[in-house]
Amino acid sequence: MPWTDDNYPTSLKNLTAEVRRKAIDIANALLEDGYEDGRAIAIATAQAEKWAQHRHKQIAKKNTGGTTGQAIDSEHQQDHSDPIHVCADPDGAGWMATQRQKRIAQSSKQADVIDQARAKAKAQNTALYIHNRAGHIRETRDYS
Repeated sequence: MPWTDDNYPTSLKNLTAEVRRKAIDIANALLEDGYEDGRAIAIATAQAEKWAQHRHKQIAKKNTGGTTGQAIDSEHQQDHSDPIHVCADPDGAGWMATQRQKRIAQSSKQADVIDQARAKAKAQNTALYIHNRAGHIRETRDYS
């Protein structure tokens, strides 16, 4: 039975409405592919949380526990929990690495920037996203 905004698993109740909608969409797609309810819910929840993290969105409602833990407002997150992104420099001067919209590395060679960003991501136990020139993520590395 497909889930809706009004009829969804109780394990999604503490998610923000936006993240819950994403989880419902993912879970319904998994059900169509033949996944069992419990497995679809678990996968959908994890993927919706990743989706929200990549967009610096709040995952859980404020002051709730639940499966996602305590809600964290993206404005109050510490730098070490934020992912690092390697992307083309918008000024056309090569490549740069950013974290919370701050440049942390820059070079004309993408490999040099990736090396610097990888070291920082490992030290901070965070994720590293490597983008192509068009801005699309081509590789993800999780060092958490």
